[in-house]
Amino acid sequence: MLGNGVIGEPDRGARMNIFPISRAAVTACVIIATGLGFAGAALAQVPTIDIRNTCRITAVAMVQMMGRRATSQDDFNQCMTGEQDALAQIRKDWGTFSSARATCVQPTAYMPSYVEWLTCLEMDRDLRKMRAERNEQPPNPNAPVTLPIVRSKPLW
Repeated sequence: MLGNGVIGEPDRGARMNIFPISRAAVTACVIIATGLGFAGAALAQVPTIDIRNTCRITAVAMVQMMGRRATSQDDFNQCMTGEQDALAQIRKDWGTFSSARATCVQPTAYMPSYVEWLTCLEMDRDLRKMRAERNEQPPNPNAPVTLPIVRSKPLW
């Protein structure tokens, strides 16, 4: 028995729901789509990282490795200067780095560094430029590879 009391007949005033999708499902799809859009735009600007923490850890490691206690502050200051200079350069050239941003810029990595990011970004940009000048195609990661024959020799 359906809406109007007659078996097999729907209520004439009732709306038929052709797509039985709940509002919660629609809301979830909108949230996911919005999140994916923001993820793509996340690298539209240079991410901010805590370079003070990175430089502090680096300075302590340098003192432990080199055994110099008097230069910890000097190491920290040099690190901060290098990171600030690298950030300024990344911001200046950000538009030229679009192809390598996702690969090189890793703000959640252990001890992220603008100096490391800049090095990676510049190497990628320069390699692409050299390939373009030579009309070279980037290597195909799915291309077959021929490995050398390795013969084992006795250890003694």
